[in-house]
Amino acid sequence: MSLTLSLWLALFVILVLLSLRRPAWGVGLYMMTFFACPPYWWWGSAIEGYRWNLYGGIVLLAAILFSGTFGRAKSVGSDPPDVRRVIWFALAILVNATLVHMLLAPNMAISAEAYFLVAKFVLLFLMIVAAAKTEIDYRIVLLAIVLGAGYIGFEATINDRGNVSANRLNGIGAPGADGSNECASLMVAVLPIAGALFLVGGRKTKLLMLCVAPMILNVVLLCNSRAAFLGLIVAAAVFLVICPHEARKRALKLLAMGAIAVWLLLGDPRIMDRFFTAFEPAEQRDASAGNRLDYWGAGLTMISEHPFGAGGSGFKKVHGTKYLADVGHFYDQRAVHNGYINEACEWGVQGLALRLIFIGAAFFCLVRTVKRCRDEHRLDPALLGAGMAAGMAAFMVTCVFGDRLDAEWGYWLPALMIAHTRLYGTSTTVEETDELEETEEEWFEEEEYAELEAAGV
Repeated sequence: MSLTLSLWLALFVILVLLSLRRPAWGVGLYMMTFFACPPYWWWGSAIEGYRWNLYGGIVLLAAILFSGTFGRAKSVGSDPPDVRRVIWFALAILVNATLVHMLLAPNMAISAEAYFLVAKFVLLFLMIVAAAKTEIDYRIVLLAIVLGAGYIGFEATINDRGNVSANRLNGIGAPGADGSNECASLMVAVLPIAGALFLVGGRKTKLLMLCVAPMILNVVLLCNSRAAFLGLIVAAAVFLVICPHEARKRALKLLAMGAIAVWLLLGDPRIMDRFFTAFEPAEQRDASAGNRLDYWGAGLTMISEHPFGAGGSGFKKVHGTKYLADVGHFYDQRAVHNGYINEACEWGVQGLALRLIFIGAAFFCLVRTVKRCRDEHRLDPALLGAGMAAGMAAFMVTCVFGDRLDAEWGYWLPALMIAHTRLYGTSTTVEETDELEETEEEWFEEEEYAELEAAGV
């Protein structure tokens, strides 16, 4: 047994024990089994036959039920109406998927895999919302996600894991993010949160993010995904627009640091050459970009004939062959390469509408909370919210170019938005605001760090 595996198992046990005290550590456990999932890494071959990600989810659910979080009135019943609506929309997504899977899927065996993932991710959304009920809980969850992404960055950057084929990083990632495009989508969704933590954190947090963020960015560049590059540009714009005016200089300094890091990490000019092909005319566009338009057209044709959906993998594994043949492409299985079209193909136009309303409602809650924090001069929560909004914007851009709207980090982010709204969405008195600003200058005081360090974070 390698030293890495021994440390991983020890941390697994520690997080299980900590979860019994505070369910947020259960989220940390789940994220560890996601980002450092043993079957995806060289050190995990000895235990790859076990479903560690499932075990992490079970521990998280048990911790929440044991703590009584689901049953507390404050968790759901006393939430603002906008927050409750987001939760109901998440449940509506599951109900719609259930009906489509049972009534409209031509092959329930094929549809089952995607359907059960929807059920899993909706439950995960609810568990993260339930676990992140205090500010310390919220910080634990944020750090778990950012440090998890940082681990992938560490393996790719320091340990030189993965392999580069066709100028793109492959063979590294996490469940549902093991391809270059999927991994890049995950990284660009997390990177703005790491940047926001750098701005609002204390000295230790700043140092930690200063180490982690460049490695996450390096993975994005190595994956060489045009969608991720566009997502980064959009994320930067969203962050600047939403962040408080008083903190605009801090935000610009952060973006300048990011630009310098990109310049230093860009060692292969073919990366930028590939990015700029996204803006070339059709006759000069590379084959993958040109073919994607054909796939989108085939997906839209399927939606016109199956407007209520055809179940999980309805395009890729059931109907797509026929529609792709009509536009001159012949595959046994092929993705539509657009998350929004794919969602409608699988779960119907109504399923796509529910998914967008779910994300939009959570985004609205977050933006309103950020505005309130700006008005009350609570800059740190506003900056953190702006980073989260930027991460969601980057994710939505990547969904335009790949079937990633159903990825699980697309459920993590709305859950974090709800947690942010619960914690910072209510007005405070002048005295409370002053006290909050003082404590937020140093996010992690010694007593808070004691709990984090107990788990080796």
